Amino acid sequence: MNQVTEFIYRRFPKDENNWLNSNCYYFATILKTRFPQAIILYNVIDGHFVASIDGVKYDWWGEVEDYGNHYYIVWDEFDKYDSFQKQRIIRDCVM
Repeated sequence: MNQVTEFIYRRFPKDENNWLNSNCYYFATILKTRFPQAIILYNVIDGHFVASIDGVKYDWWGEVEDYGNHYYIVWDEFDKYDSFQKQRIIRDCVM
């Protein structure tokens, strides 16, 4: 178990706050706070936030497997991708 997964499993043993669905943005920001090198990504296919730390993606489950259809955009650069969609995500998921 690496430092990131150990932090997740120790601090968040149960998904009592719906970290995988409506609060995935906030979980990614917690990881970014703890691991400042993290980059918050948004998967436009699944509508899910993750934190990329040293090239590995994490959410409440731990390491995110990149199976299936995923398309990640760096959250801080999302305006360049689609500013209207970013405003909708902020309204529906962040606020």
